[in-house]
Amino acid sequence: MSANRFTHFCARAAGVILLTGWSTVSEAQAPSAAPVATPRPEFKVQQLRPGLHVLLGQGGNVAVWLGPDGVLLVDDGLAATAPQLLEAVGKISHAPIRFVVDTHWHPDHTGGNEALARAGAVIVAHESVRERLGLAQLDDETDSRSAPPPPAALPVVTFASTAAIYLDGERVDLVHVADAHTDGDVIVRWQTANVVHLGDLFYNGGYPFIELASGGSLAGMVAAIEATLARTDAQTIVIPGHGPVATRAELAAYRDMLVAVGKRVRAAVERGQSLEEVLAGRPTADFDERYGKGAASPERFVRTLYREFTGGRSAR
Repeated sequence: MSANRFTHFCARAAGVILLTGWSTVSEAQAPSAAPVATPRPEFKVQQLRPGLHVLLGQGGNVAVWLGPDGVLLVDDGLAATAPQLLEAVGKISHAPIRFVVDTHWHPDHTGGNEALARAGAVIVAHESVRERLGLAQLDDETDSRSAPPPPAALPVVTFASTAAIYLDGERVDLVHVADAHTDGDVIVRWQTANVVHLGDLFYNGGYPFIELASGGSLAGMVAAIEATLARTDAQTIVIPGHGPVATRAELAAYRDMLVAVGKRVRAAVERGQSLEEVLAGRPTADFDERYGKGAASPERFVRTLYREFTGGRSAR
């Protein structure tokens, strides 16, 4: 499942546990006992450069570029936290949100599209993002489908390869990379500020979700990161789709992990090993301490690679 579906599943499971536990306590307490309030979701705000912030902690990481001409967001988190997102942006700028750039189609990055569009923002994305958001959405692991978001959530400006937005004296480049996390991933780069937002091409501190059903591939992930490394330097700030803000060196280490694990799984497949044999060999073992505590388990990452390299969809 994609990162947002994993989050949604966990939220539902937590809700079931909470409700069940409260029912048990209520039976033993006086009728006047009040339920414990659910914590209100909050974004952590981190300033990266003058006029450039990132909002962390609710869905995908949201970049906020602001100035006298208005505000540009990169991604907009979950639909359920759109009010908190607008509130967080309002605390750092009273200018209108003019543009939202979607790095890809997953709902933990595009969930706020509808609310922001209704507030006047122009949603910009690769053309395949609009296509995928307009369709019933396929769960890569279960093959189940869910209804598409409302039409207001769809991007109204799309592009096929590259685009640029000029705002507040800065040029923001949007570059599509093919068949990586999905088939619609976009790298966003602020040239003068020397900052890049990679969306889910980079999970800082965790193994990746490669959504095969949406055209994703390991080779595309590695190629996208290689292209980013070639156009950055030691001073570049890297915003991942999830996890803390990173350095170029951390991105390079992530690339090295992808290449190493990919080679091991591919070699095992070429030797004719079954999925169970590949998993037993623990091809991620020397990386688990650094990347094995994220939303994607080592086993899930290896299963995805096995499916990709065997061309099958049965290794779940």
